[in-house]
Amino acid sequence: ILVFLFLLNSIFSYYQVGDVISIEDQLHPLNVCYGEYPTDTLRLADFSSEFNSTSNKVIFFRMTASWWGPSCADVPYFDDLHSLFEDQPIVIFENVDDLYQPYSCEQWGNFGQQGIPILTFDGNSGPPHYFFNMFGGLSYTWSVILGPDMVVKYSNQGSISASVIQNILDEYQASGDINNDDIINIQDVILTINLILDGEYILFVDLNHDNII
Repeated sequence: ILVFLFLLNSIFSYYQVGDVISIEDQLHPLNVCYGEYPTDTLRLADFSSEFNSTSNKVIFFRMTASWWGPSCADVPYFDDLHSLFEDQPIVIFENVDDLYQPYSCEQWGNFGQQGIPILTFDGNSGPPHYFFNMFGGLSYTWSVILGPDMVVKYSNQGSISASVIQNILDEYQASGDINNDDIINIQDVILTINLILDGEYILFVDLNHDNII
């Protein structure tokens, strides 16, 4: 009965599009094993606008396992996405389960461009595959996009197209960063007011894109 309840919980308790990641899960630690990152541990909370008032980056990651051939073959494409969006307000990483079955973290990373993207694996603070199961645990490869508000914007099996990523970036970039300095603050408010008062009805002022200021 306990096994059945555990399986039932794992099937129906994962995050879906529109859900907000809980504080507990935002703080779940992932060990960084490849690429450049300021610390040895990555948490979704590192990019949350709730914890960091100036954070406005979209978070894109995929989850896989070192034994999953399709993801292994897809590493160069995933790296290309990282290069394509490197100048955009986005964080990209990949979480690799079951390391050394057969590939190590470094071996996996070197299937693509050396040094990118950031690779992580589940820490020792929860059950195996905890991070993967947060978002379905139905099949590798699994791609997820979160907003800086920790809302799940995309969660699906398989690879993801660049256009899907760009559409979500556009959605958040149109939310108030008028001067495009990657920070939404009082300067953006002042610029918005001045644009309205000066009658310069340009796209940046029409934040909801209804053609009405």
